[in-house]
Amino acid sequence: MPVVILSSVATRDIDAQALSVFVTLSKPIKIGALYDALLRIFGAAGAPPAEPKPAAMRHTLAESYPLRILLAEDNLVNRKLALRLLQRLGYEADVAEDGQQAVGMVRVTAYDVVLMDVQMPVLDGLEATRRIRSELPPDDQPYIIAMTANAMAGDREVCLDAGMNGYVSKPIQLAELDDAIEAAAVARRGVPSAAF
Repeated sequence: MPVVILSSVATRDIDAQALSVFVTLSKPIKIGALYDALLRIFGAAGAPPAEPKPAAMRHTLAESYPLRILLAEDNLVNRKLALRLLQRLGYEADVAEDGQQAVGMVRVTAYDVVLMDVQMPVLDGLEATRRIRSELPPDDQPYIIAMTANAMAGDREVCLDAGMNGYVSKPIQLAELDDAIEAAAVARRGVPSAAF
């Protein structure tokens, strides 16, 4: 298991190798340094990494399914992680920092997919989804994927009842996001893509 040392004093005397220390961070901890450390840890956890795909194969999902995506997420760290994962799939996304911004952006731009955080300030993701569903004509409706840290049994149903089409749990995993985006793309087949 990776070990992270958080210290307010010099760590020169610590035998990092003997303790299996993966990362050493000095206090006060900077958000960016912690974020980078967590990405390194989670990237190194579990099974050995698979062989990297050839460059020509890396963005096949986005190449196969060009989509215009809106990310509605108020938390900076979660937003950066989601954007990085989308980039790994070959996508870029516009960003809304709360549900009210998301509704406003969907009114003026035809998005194929909206990744909607459920708990946001000003207007939460559930109410934002209800407004999008009630205000837009059927042909202009985006595919809305809920993003939530809540993993209780009824949470998925609450999201679907609000009008969301899919669901991913936080922290978002690349494979789960890949599956959700592909499901959105397949569901939108036959609907002209806004990405063109």
